[in-house]
Amino acid sequence: MIKREHYKDLGYKPFLFYVIFGVMADQLQVSASRHHVDGMPEGLEIAQVNRSEHGEYIDNFFTGTLGDILRNADAGLFEKCKAAENCVIIKGDVAEDDELDYMRNVIGIGKAFFEQGAAGILDMLTFSLYSEKEWTDRFFEKDVNAQNHVTIMISEENGRYWLHTRGVLEFGRPDISLYADKKEDVDEYKQIIDQMVFYSGQGVFFNGKFSLHTFSGNTYSVNSVFVDDFDNDDFNNAYCKVEVLGKK
Repeated sequence: MIKREHYKDLGYKPFLFYVIFGVMADQLQVSASRHHVDGMPEGLEIAQVNRSEHGEYIDNFFTGTLGDILRNADAGLFEKCKAAENCVIIKGDVAEDDELDYMRNVIGIGKAFFEQGAAGILDMLTFSLYSEKEWTDRFFEKDVNAQNHVTIMISEENGRYWLHTRGVLEFGRPDISLYADKKEDVDEYKQIIDQMVFYSGQGVFFNGKFSLHTFSGNTYSVNSVFVDDFDNDDFNNAYCKVEVLGKK
């Protein structure tokens, strides 16, 4: 069992959405000892789709903004997955999340599908497309760490720098939004977010004032305001509006 050290049941459940290209659901062969899987987490559903019946649905993964992101990240993997005739969808709200076993199981299932010939796995929450090597090196037989699953994006807006996450919903916690006024603050603020992501994975719900220590050795006073808006396109999740109050 992988405990979440700071877990409280807030009724805010993890949501997962993975697309596995190039395999059939009935091909799945899982070994409890090899893949560290003891079952499909309750609340997740597995579905089979194919191009002959669901071509438009599959094409949506490779067009528009999402398609541009995936192609720019790895054009070869993008084309390989786009050519797949069959896909498996793993999707749903995880019922039991006081432990991180649900994520260990999904990681192992993904590894097993790769061994059955999967071309790649798409994480729809973070817009990340993984090859077998990337999936194995990043997740398999590693400690389940939310930092490995969450994407931190940085963009410049009117002279300010917006740092925000995608994927914290996979751990049943809000995403994070934080602005830096100066470019030299971006790396430190990213470290603040990294720490928030890690502790969110451990079950912390950030709302109010707190202190965080960064990897570089600094301590910051931070305020987080929970924004209960699950319908925004930036996160597809509720989020925390975070402000750095100062360095201690």
